[in-house]
Amino acid sequence: MGGLRPSRKSTQPRLQEANDADAENVEHCSSSETPSSSTVVESTTTETLQRDAWTARGKLLLQFHDAISRAINSPEMKQKCSEVASYMSTKEEPEESSPVNHEYDAEATLIVQNKHKRDNDVRDKAVAVGFCTFALLRGVPIVRNVVARRMASASRYKFEASSSQQQLNVSRTTMQKSTHQPTSGSPNRLRKFLRLTLDVTISAAMTVLSGTFLFTPRPSAYIEDMSKLPLVEGKSVYAEVVCPPLLNEYKRTMEQYGGRWPVMTRGVEGSSSSSSSSSPAATVATTANSPSLTQEDVSLNIIRKFAENCSKRIKYERAILEEQNALDEQKQKKLGTVLIPRPVPEDVKVNIDEDVFVLVDDDAAKDGSACIEG
Repeated sequence: MGGLRPSRKSTQPRLQEANDADAENVEHCSSSETPSSSTVVESTTTETLQRDAWTARGKLLLQFHDAISRAINSPEMKQKCSEVASYMSTKEEPEESSPVNHEYDAEATLIVQNKHKRDNDVRDKAVAVGFCTFALLRGVPIVRNVVARRMASASRYKFEASSSQQQLNVSRTTMQKSTHQPTSGSPNRLRKFLRLTLDVTISAAMTVLSGTFLFTPRPSAYIEDMSKLPLVEGKSVYAEVVCPPLLNEYKRTMEQYGGRWPVMTRGVEGSSSSSSSSSPAATVATTANSPSLTQEDVSLNIIRKFAENCSKRIKYERAILEEQNALDEQKQKKLGTVLIPRPVPEDVKVNIDEDVFVLVDDDAAKDGSACIEG
């Protein structure tokens, strides 16, 4: 009986080996969980930086929109626009029109052309949606009737009845047609008319709704049209009223982000900072490496193009004044008030990131105006 009882000396090494194995398993599991937790932390940090960058760009876009809207809604802008509008309404009577308003003719014409082009684009898309809706509503019943006829003809060839039954069915069908034909014609016509009216109503509603909500131009489309106005010949109200506060805001943004534009331009990171600090500039630059541009990025680049065109206007007006020997220390002219004989050429070299610090005068920027200086 004593040989069957296990000894304590033999069981202790086995327990020790089991404990060592459990400890190794615990260490292995903890070591395997460490990389996954670090990956989660890295992904969370990336998402946080990306969200902060989007927030920074959104705030930057709101600041530019606020500067542009305040300039457009200013009393000076309203007065200028009312004068130009009154001239455009009496354009057929040159003896009553003012020569001052005639100098803004090119800009007013471009505004009207841009509006007509945008309205026609929206109208064409909305009408196309209405026609497609009407064709779909009218085409579904027709297709359904064609399919039903083909199925009926196929079943007729599969299941042929006897000649007597066919004759009996034909006679019954003829009697039913002769009996119900006078009374069933009017309801069928009324049903068809109601269906046609319903289809036309739905198609018209889709046309109106798509033109009002679906194809409404984005605010960036209006700013893009506005950005071309400083390049027109003659004088420019937008160059005179909108460009100074826009350039002032652009200069403030460049100073905030260390002299570099914080958004990718044309899918290439050429202006974003690459520092690893926690500043807003570094946060915006974190997501500038992404291959796709967000709607905020597109809008900000359009505003940047607007500032470039304002800078082109300044340089071109300065060149004209230098040719006329009218640029001296005693005589300065406000931006947009110089009458240029032709539109601003495209080959005017501009580096807006550097020129904005030279072209914008701090004293004039505080007053909301910009003078062409030597």
